[in-house]
Amino acid sequence: MKSHTHRENLGKTLFIAILHLSLLSITYANGYESVMSDQALLRKEKLQSVELEAGLSVTIQGETNSADCILKIGGRDSLSMEISGPFGISVARLFADKQYFLFHDMLQGRAIEGIPSQEQLSEVTFMPLSFDDYASLLRAEPPGDPLTFTLVDTFKDSTKLLYKRSISGKTMEFILCSKENGIIKEYQRKNQDGTIELAMIYDGYTLIDGIAMPSTVTLSAPIRGLQMTVSAEKITLNGLLPSLRFQLPSSITPLRME
Repeated sequence: MKSHTHRENLGKTLFIAILHLSLLSITYANGYESVMSDQALLRKEKLQSVELEAGLSVTIQGETNSADCILKIGGRDSLSMEISGPFGISVARLFADKQYFLFHDMLQGRAIEGIPSQEQLSEVTFMPLSFDDYASLLRAEPPGDPLTFTLVDTFKDSTKLLYKRSISGKTMEFILCSKENGIIKEYQRKNQDGTIELAMIYDGYTLIDGIAMPSTVTLSAPIRGLQMTVSAEKITLNGLLPSLRFQLPSSITPLRME
């Protein structure tokens, strides 16, 4: 009788333990569904502007050059970038917002304007980024709506989470982020055959006014033979930015991309 009761109690204990573990597993899985999007939405709310002074190392088709860059991002609405070479001589600058971009090639004394799509901006900057890509990824945020990314349950890592999103069935985007707080560690975009179109790696995060910002961002576009490393020297957040759109010299009429 005692043995029967013992087995019965043991069975109940095991059943309760299994049920408890199952509930823990459900809570664990569901708890991570929104880690990345929660961080992205928090940044969108708190990160009003970014001003970055950085060194650039750019490799195109095996040839490497160094430059300096001043990048300014007004929310996710507009941005400007000025690149200078040796002795601080400005060589190129870019302005873009959601509807328009203007690229000024100072070395060749020409300018190009158009719609800030990935295709058009890629033609003039050699980087496969649309305006939204620039504004989001350089703020260390996912492009587009973060809620459209889903957690990859099969990915197992003690400190990182993997999210993915399909775009029109032609492109897959992946984001690897910290399990603790959702900050982005890597971003990757692949086409239908699995070829990497764009990859970005974020490193050296530090807290600036309570917001985690990477000190180093490495962008690569293997199809184009491009790799660029942005090494921040100074980062200012939420400062007052003047109008980011610049004026061209009166002698230059921009070419229009259609």
